[in-house]
Amino acid sequence: MRISVQIDSAAAQAQLRRWGGEFRDKVKKSVTRAIASEAVELKQDVRSHVASQMAVVKKSFLKGFTAKVLAKDPNRLPALYVGSRIPWSGMHETGGQIAGRMLIPLNGRVGRKRFKAQVAELMRGGNAYFIKNAKGNIVLMAENIKEHDRPLAGFKRRYRKAEGIKRIKRGADVPIAVLVPKVTLKKRIDIERLVAGRIPRLAAEVERQISTVD
Repeated sequence: MRISVQIDSAAAQAQLRRWGGEFRDKVKKSVTRAIASEAVELKQDVRSHVASQMAVVKKSFLKGFTAKVLAKDPNRLPALYVGSRIPWSGMHETGGQIAGRMLIPLNGRVGRKRFKAQVAELMRGGNAYFIKNAKGNIVLMAENIKEHDRPLAGFKRRYRKAEGIKRIKRGADVPIAVLVPKVTLKKRIDIERLVAGRIPRLAAEVERQISTVD
């Protein structure tokens, strides 16, 4: 989201053209301070908003959201950046569809790298196979055997919890994941609205800081 400020007053525009040298540098530093003071609180507000709207498993996902000042370019005025280091996090802001065959873990969340490693271990051991269930979904299954107790531990625990059973018999099939052709994500967060609501406060702080420049 880009927000620009228009100066309608001819006198103000003339004054702006007269700015230069040391005075301009002072104004730039004042604007930078104003943005920095708001960015700290805004960053926490953004993270709190995301945490309240999504079931966040890893803290690193929340820490990826940030608000900071961009003021290193001497030829440009300071700017406020609000965003995330995680490229696909924007999908939760707009909603959208991810196409491609994907394995989605069943009965709970599991980290991407860990899930990949567990499935690979089951595959290498010949204990992973696909079936089509009554609903027509392609499901990855594994047999509950002693040799694969370690990679199956988390899947069995989540499966027991989801089905309300205390014990899974040896040799029983354990559902691991479902194979889907695409995933549709709904809009779940509204950071743009949150930032837009803070613009008047930010503008007031910028004005206050500039008024102290002499």
